[in-house]
This record gives sequence, structure tokens and C-alpha cells, in this order.
Amino acid sequence: MIRTYRSKDYNYNFDTVTGYFERWGETLDDDPQMSEFGPETLDCEVSESCHENCRFCYKSNKISGRNMSFDTFKSILDKMPETLTQVAFGIGSIDTNPYLFKMMEYCRIKNIIPNITINGSRMTPQYYDNLKNYSGAVAVSNYNKNNCYNAVCYLSFWEEMKQINIHQLLSQETIPQIWELLKDVKSDRRLEYLNAIVFLSVKQKGRGVGYHRASDEDYKKIIDYCIENNIRFGLDSCGASKFESALSQENVEKFHQFVEPCESTLFSSYVNVEGKFFPCSFAENDGEEGLDVVNCNDFVKDIWMNPKTIAWRQKLLDNGRNCPIYNV
Repeated sequence: MIRTYRSKDYNYNFDTVTGYFERWGETLDDDPQMSEFGPETLDCEVSESCHENCRFCYKSNKISGRNMSFDTFKSILDKMPETLTQVAFGIGSIDTNPYLFKMMEYCRIKNIIPNITINGSRMTPQYYDNLKNYSGAVAVSNYNKNNCYNAVCYLSFWEEMKQINIHQLLSQETIPQIWELLKDVKSDRRLEYLNAIVFLSVKQKGRGVGYHRASDEDYKKIIDYCIENNIRFGLDSCGASKFESALSQENVEKFHQFVEPCESTLFSSYVNVEGKFFPCSFAENDGEEGLDVVNCNDFVKDIWMNPKTIAWRQKLLDNGRNCPIYNV
């Protein structure tokens, strides 16, 4: 099914099956600076609990943490404008929020595609079946190699899901792990049907303060290797400028149309487990109080076009859509 949005200066087509998305302004050659009508995607934290206790977790999640209630989630989703196409569920372990799949089902009822990142642990056949029934894309974080690869195999082979990715932290400290993963993509049968590796730029926040930005030299070697060996890869929007700076002029022209710099408050939004809005999850607890989505009357007026949101948006645009908080 193709979802569309039309206005004078902002338009999109979104394929709800493949995830293909195209956006344009007054003409097909016009690239809108933002969506004044609301976000296209919502990053929604539904649980703070995680059993992995990763030493680089920017959220500093632990085994015990708060969960978002279904009523809170429903209230948030019901307030979203018609521009919203997808929800990215933020959860640690798959079983921490008992309402997770009820939330995903509610997204489907509203013709919004639920996507999720899992850590690959504590999985059961029923959880895999639920992910197949409700999810658009599933990313498996590469924290524990066997947990990650086994989950990718189960989802991509046994469940025959197409949009199965691996999320790989990109930092100077994880360079050896990255090279191991890139070699395994070519040799480990469990990754035969993997869609792509998605590199996530490290932010020195929470327990991640001891991790550092990958050197330009190491980063370029990784990108060149992926391109030369036809390894499908992606990256978070935080690292867009770093990615393009690592490319040859020929490849810049080839890949530029697929690169989206930071879209926080321009086309995307984040809501934490309490139902508070922030530009993105990395901006949470950065000295600013979040905006209350649950108790707002009009999301676009009260949240999306709130003076605080507008100020952050302008700060991002003034910085060339490069992260105004971290040295990515």
C-alpha cells in the first residue's frame, strides 16, 4: 500500500510494505527544509529495562526500569498528525514491556508501521512470530554475537522477513568488532539473508562517556570495504556528514540522494517512557524539560511548533543539520 501526503510545499509517498520513501516540495526538484504539518516518524521509548547492561549504553539502562503503559502509548499515537508513517519502538529486552505487541498492533490498526530494535536475547518462537506479524523492519543490536546472529537467522530465514538489519555501534573501541562482523557477513550462514548493517555513531552520554569517535582513517577503511565488497550498509542520520566526507567524489554523487542528515524536529520526533517530547533520544536530560505530549491539546500547535521546538530546530539548521550536541 502507498501512503501519500500532499500540500503546496511538502509532499511524500511511502510504501508501507518495502519502506521506500520519497519526499519533495513544490516541485520534484525541491527538497523541503522541514514538515510544518508534523513528523513522519516517531521514536517512542516504551521501556527502560534491559538485561544486557551494556557498558556503552547511552541510556544507562538496567534490568529494572519504567515501562510505558498501553493507555499512555495510545494517547500519544492518537495525538499524532496524519503525517506520521512509522514508529520506532525503543525497548531493551523483548519481554520487559508486556504491552509491546498490543502497541504494535494498535499502530497497524492506524496504518502506521511499527519498527523495532531488539538485543537478540530472551527470544522465544512466539516473540519471533509476533515480530513477523506486526513489524515492518527489525534491527538486532550486535551486543552478543551469537544472540545477534541467531536472531537475524530466525527472522530472515525461518520467518522469511525481508527488512532485518544489524545495528552496530561505531566507535574507536568497537573497530575490531566491526571488522569481525564484516567478515562474518561473507562467511557465516546465519547472516545469509541479512538486509544490511546499520552503523550507529557513538555519543558520549550515559555509560558511553568512555567511548570515542572513530578516526577518519578507520572509518574510511570500513566504508570503502563495504562498497568494494558489495556489503549492504546504512547509517544513522547523525553520521551523514562524516559518511560523505569519507567518499570519493564519484561515490558522493552516487550516494548523496540516499543520505539524510539529522532530521530531529524537521521530520522526526522522540517521546520518552513518560510521554515527554524531546528533539531526539540523545537530547533527553540535556538541561531542557520535555514537552508533555499526553496532556497536550494539539500536537502540532503545542509540541511540534512550540517555541522550544522551533528554537532547537533553528539551532540544528544553523549548524548545517549537523548534531548541535555531540561531536559525531
